[in-house]
Amino acid sequence: MKHYQNYIFDLYGTLVDIWTDENDPLLWQRMSELYSCCGADYSPDALKVTYHRMAVEEQEKLGALTGVQYPEIRLENVFLRLLKEAPVKHRTQLSLRGKKEQELWLAMIANTFRCLSTRRFRMYPRVKDVLTAIRAQGRSIYLLSNAQRCFTMPELERLGLVDFFDAIYISSDCGIAKPEAAFMQKLMEEQHLAADDCVMVGNDWRSDMAVAAKCGVDGIFLNTGRYREAEIRAGLPKGRFHVIQSGDIAELIS
Repeated sequence: MKHYQNYIFDLYGTLVDIWTDENDPLLWQRMSELYSCCGADYSPDALKVTYHRMAVEEQEKLGALTGVQYPEIRLENVFLRLLKEAPVKHRTQLSLRGKKEQELWLAMIANTFRCLSTRRFRMYPRVKDVLTAIRAQGRSIYLLSNAQRCFTMPELERLGLVDFFDAIYISSDCGIAKPEAAFMQKLMEEQHLAADDCVMVGNDWRSDMAVAAKCGVDGIFLNTGRYREAEIRAGLPKGRFHVIQSGDIAELIS
């Protein structure tokens, strides 16, 4: 396998194995209780429906504003709207007048939501060994993730992964997501990277390999989803890709 100067990694499904269930009734029961403590009264079902409606509204608004095909919202906007626009409210001592108070409250709400909805969360085997080996060779490592910063940064910190990356690019920060070419181009332009020196490592041909192909970057497809070889061949876009059929990231340095 060719050695590259710059390794651009996806996160979920590539470095981190995660499974979340946002349809769990207990999630919405607990979140409705939390919002009630903050003065916003919803039934669990009403909170779930309103959350999804507001997320769609934010997505459509951002798409119309930016004109991109794959906009990425900040879920903090949804969590805050749920509080402020609740149809039924009661008096509370909660005060979000200051910017810092609001940021802290949103961080609490977001992390509670994420923890309550997460069923599995772990690094794949030997991830740190691989990143350490790449770094030891004098290569640069970047993260390009379709994700929410309010969820992802605490998770990266919990796993001790932050310091492995020269820079971290999260779609909710940029307002765009893979496979939008502008997302990867932003990383490459700001970090002064040439396409021939880069490789995108990811587990999704629709986003990770597609954005690489659009930007003229090689790709390494990790088959952590256990797809059949024929499925991968049919799914991969046209481009220069290497497939690690086993899904074992350690093959990057073997």
